[in-house]
Amino acid sequence: MSMTISRAIAYPVMVLSALGVVVSTSLFVLSLVGAYHAFKGGPPLIFLGIFVVWVPTVILMNRLTRDFKQKDVWKAALRGCPSWMRIGLWVFTGVVVAITFLPVIWKGQPGEDGFTVFPAIFYAASFCTMYSLIHVDEVDANSCCLNGHPMSPLAKFCEECGSPAAPVGLGSNKQSWQ
Repeated sequence: MSMTISRAIAYPVMVLSALGVVVSTSLFVLSLVGAYHAFKGGPPLIFLGIFVVWVPTVILMNRLTRDFKQKDVWKAALRGCPSWMRIGLWVFTGVVVAITFLPVIWKGQPGEDGFTVFPAIFYAASFCTMYSLIHVDEVDANSCCLNGHPMSPLAKFCEECGSPAAPVGLGSNKQSWQ
């Protein structure tokens, strides 16, 4: 699959993922105020939407991570995202997991409110992965050490000279950051 086709798929998946985050979060807020009851007529459709975005996400994520070790799969998949987006994804995931599962620990029974926001984790991860796919070429092309040698995107030190990696965004040309 060429990168052009991958990007053509990534844009609509990213839009649907963003919509999924907004809808999941909105349903959670509505359930907190009592205006929405999630499991009254069965599971909400928002759970089925996960598969619509997650199947292409997994397929395209394999493209992003195929040259990396399994332990670095999320670093590799999200390397095209700005650091604030990666940090935001992990903080958001932690908050959603806490909202979903802390009532189970405290009360011994699940609260339906928390489960309405749980799909947002999958939508947010999909959004960030698609964003990364769209922008990864820029990041990979600019990976270099402080001496300007090209480096692997996840490397911390240059394989050629041992110098630390240059800060992201400074370019692969030594003169661009001096």
